[in-house]
Amino acid sequence: MSNNYFCFKQFAVVQDNTAMKVGTDGVLLGAWCDCANARRVLDVGTGTGLIAMMVAQRSEAQVTAVEIDSSACIDAVGNFGNCPWSDRIELFNLPIQEFAVDCTDRFDLIVSNPPFFSNSLKAPSAGRALARHDDSLPVTDLLDSAARLLTDNGRLSVIIPADRLDDYNAEASRHRLTAVRRAMLRPSPAQPFHRAMVEYGYGAALATDEVICIETTEHGVYSPEYVALTRDFYLKF
Repeated sequence: MSNNYFCFKQFAVVQDNTAMKVGTDGVLLGAWCDCANARRVLDVGTGTGLIAMMVAQRSEAQVTAVEIDSSACIDAVGNFGNCPWSDRIELFNLPIQEFAVDCTDRFDLIVSNPPFFSNSLKAPSAGRALARHDDSLPVTDLLDSAARLLTDNGRLSVIIPADRLDDYNAEASRHRLTAVRRAMLRPSPAQPFHRAMVEYGYGAALATDEVICIETTEHGVYSPEYVALTRDFYLKF
């Protein structure tokens, strides 16, 4: 997925300037998050705008996208302008911490594929390091911002490394948020969990807990659950 553009069924993603290109994590979260009844959605760290456009395709919501990287915003502006839902998506080139302080709107859904590498060797590209490492958006800041911006019945949906799940659960609990939905992800049935998709809400118990394998036991053959989740987007399905 390193091309300068990526075509989906209803929109295309140009990624000339963005450090982090279209990837499986973003597609999974955009397809999985529960946006059916959301009126206002916030995409934190939108990058190319992929998840914002997926949510716009799946709902009637007004979508606000926030991105700290000016280079990524160049791509996102073009992608939003060329997609069928351009009238329902707006972009702010701001860190979410600053956006959360000044924003007077409240959101039914906040969705984020956050940078999650911590205390590890940084990429040589400044943009890629910004997109991959959590220096600019630690879990504490993401949850603080979400708590400011969610409606009383709002949800926060994230995709994170499986080994960061306890960190996110603990920080969510500090804001009285609990896991409402969860999907543990593994590349194939024989491999360990490498990602978790979690949706946090106020005062609710875990209602949905599922396992999603991306491939079957045969390498290169996608699993039925992965195909079902992403078939409205990928051309190959």
